[in-house]
Amino acid sequence: MVSELYRKNKNQRDAYSSPWPKKEAIMIRIWEVVWTLFVRWLPKPFYRWHIFLLKLFGAHISGHPFIAPTARIYAPWLLTVGDRSCIATRSEIYNLGPVIIKERVTIAQYAYICNGSHDLSDNKLPLVVGDVVIDNDVFIGARAIILPGLHLCRYSVVGAGAVLTKNTTDFGIYAGNPARFIKERNIYGATYGNLCSEKDSWSYVKI
Repeated sequence: MVSELYRKNKNQRDAYSSPWPKKEAIMIRIWEVVWTLFVRWLPKPFYRWHIFLLKLFGAHISGHPFIAPTARIYAPWLLTVGDRSCIATRSEIYNLGPVIIKERVTIAQYAYICNGSHDLSDNKLPLVVGDVVIDNDVFIGARAIILPGLHLCRYSVVGAGAVLTKNTTDFGIYAGNPARFIKERNIYGATYGNLCSEKDSWSYVKI
């Protein structure tokens, strides 16, 4: 089941007014300038500089992930990334709310993760967001699109160019538009079971 979307700002007047508090709105503009001038043109070996700046702007990054300099992050302070995860070249995380990427996750080239939309039942079209959680060992193929409020369970795969509109299951392989379950992924040495229901210590911490 897709998690419930919620309004970014209950007092937002319409789609043309900013849903962001003034401080965050300023931070977004500053980060956009910093990334454009000092990061996105760098070659891959300088990815640690990108990670350093993301942390400086409040990203929750642990271990040793890879985040390509050309990978675009909208709001670093709303991003969590775990050890040995990879956010590849020219992928984009349009995180208007929390996006949690756990360990050993692969997000391939030009993949797009978006957790914001508009409330189409309201003529003012206020912004709504849904947290995106990507569990350990998930693989997201090139140019795949992940929509708001989804939970991608452990070891699941989203094929290249797929548009994911529903949660995945453990070890599930999904492809197409909209993405549909194709088959189960078989991995030597992996532990099967209802892994998605297991509780762990991962959570988004607001700063």
